Amino acid sequence: MTSRGDYSSTWVFIAGVILLQFGFVIREVGAVRIKDTKRIIIRHVVNLLLSGVVYCLFGVVLALSDGGVADKFIGTTFVVLYELIAYVFILTQSAFASITTSIVTGAIAERCKLIAYFITTVFISGFIHPVARHWTIYGRGWLNIEPIVYQDNAGSGTIHVVSGIAALVGAAMLGPRTGRFDSSLKKDFTERCYSARVAAVGGFILLIGFLAFIWGCRELFVFESSYDPIALSKVNPSASCFIAAITSLFINRYFGKKWSLFVAINGGLAGMVAISAGSDHFEPYAAAVVGLIAAIVYRTFSVLLVRLRIDDPLDVVAVHFVGGSWGLIAVAIFHKTKGILYAWQTESAASILGYQLLGLVAITVWTAVLSGLMFGILRCFGILRVCDEVQEKEFAHPAYEFMDIKKENEETVDITFNASPEKICQKDTYFAGDKASDFHL
Repeated sequence: MTSRGDYSSTWVFIAGVILLQFGFVIREVGAVRIKDTKRIIIRHVVNLLLSGVVYCLFGVVLALSDGGVADKFIGTTFVVLYELIAYVFILTQSAFASITTSIVTGAIAERCKLIAYFITTVFISGFIHPVARHWTIYGRGWLNIEPIVYQDNAGSGTIHVVSGIAALVGAAMLGPRTGRFDSSLKKDFTERCYSARVAAVGGFILLIGFLAFIWGCRELFVFESSYDPIALSKVNPSASCFIAAITSLFINRYFGKKWSLFVAINGGLAGMVAISAGSDHFEPYAAAVVGLIAAIVYRTFSVLLVRLRIDDPLDVVAVHFVGGSWGLIAVAIFHKTKGILYAWQTESAASILGYQLLGLVAITVWTAVLSGLMFGILRCFGILRVCDEVQEKEFAHPAYEFMDIKKENEETVDITFNASPEKICQKDTYFAGDKASDFHL
């Protein structure tokens, strides 16, 4: 994989990364309670800086070196760079690590200590993500087969599967927010947000950011192709996103008995995540099918996590792990020239499916084991979860003090539309007219 040297594409890519970081912050601030706002902002700012430094110092060696031979589990050779374009390339690669760590934090919001966030950022961006990245670029020799992942253009595996699994392990280790699954509370805990409109704006920024990110990845890096994929790299993400969003909306209306803007936005994100693996190798109709299935698996897994009492405030696991996993598999099915749907009679089609599944399993196991060790050690030393009764110095109160929840629950005002009970979202702190009933009807 080499740089195309197209600086206009570089700026498109960087703009996408910046939009994604803004989107992560705004989406999370709006979706959780106001008391956690300061902690969210500072951790995303530090994450952007810290992950970039750690990746450039250590991660780039693990991810990108030894590419000529590719006979090692991880890269180990430090290479001194002399050309400006090489530094630009490393900068763009560090964005993958930054996005990965930013995604993880959404699943452990409102209950994780800042020091734990920073340690997580260092470990994921400096070790877990770069090794998985190395496998998808050069990973042949250690399994004595073809690349461990045949196709992963914009990080369905190395970004979304890694971040989704790390988020799942982190959420399980931390436990739910106090009162999250308390059936005695009248108010739906998922609607205890600071501002539904702020969260919605963040979601839309994320969608635009992912579109620019996928486009920039295709423009910046060379991927072998016998046809012009540029238009497809722009059309397919949009098609997958739109279909996934509308499908998620109607699934939630049919089974959940209400319209939900948040579900629609998360569905669109799941469609964007799923299409990331091979956006320029799908026909537009195939991209729409990918989005349709992404919406179904996203909603299924989201409900399953609630049944398992795993608290994921932003549906990070369902969107990124499930969407990314389906994206890797979809490449083997819908690839325009080599997929099972088009070349079912050839051995290569089946082998591509095998490579994608092998890559999915390898990345999942690698991330789960390392994340389990990381969060487990933090938990053993008592620096993982914020104490429910104690305020962190210089930061906002924990967002899940049970006495506050009980008091807020007693003050809840119920509003109904079409016999569906709806609640006002954080009635003392939302902006004028900013009610959950505006978004969940």
